[in-house]
Amino acid sequence: MPTMRRLSILACLPLVLALPARADAPAAVPVMVGGQDGLDACPSFGAIIPLRKGGDGFVAVRAAPSVKARLLDRLKSGRELVLCQTSADGKWIGVVYPEPFGGMGPGDCGVSSAADGPPRPYEGDCLSGWVYAAYVTVTAG
Repeated sequence: MPTMRRLSILACLPLVLALPARADAPAAVPVMVGGQDGLDACPSFGAIIPLRKGGDGFVAVRAAPSVKARLLDRLKSGRELVLCQTSADGKWIGVVYPEPFGGMGPGDCGVSSAADGPPRPYEGDCLSGWVYAAYVTVTAG
């Protein structure tokens, strides 16, 4: 039978999970695609580099190009990505990638064909966000 203390902790759990992001977290910045007439919406493919042993074992996907931005996902070494844009300081890459078990590859995210007109936020079936560029290697493009 659960103790009163356990019940109190469990009762507070939904409140903790419902808390907003950190007050100092930057607003989300959508990954932009297109903008170069006649070229693919996202010009390159890449992958997460092999990670060092003893580290976190993942690369964070953030809602904006900042370590203070909300964490969206955690990617393991070798995870394939579509590289769509680079942050103004060149330290972050806006990426698009499929769900891990969705049966799709990065080429199925709808950004491997021309997207004429001005850049626009990615709104396809895949996931998107920002990863630190040092953890990404370009594989094609």
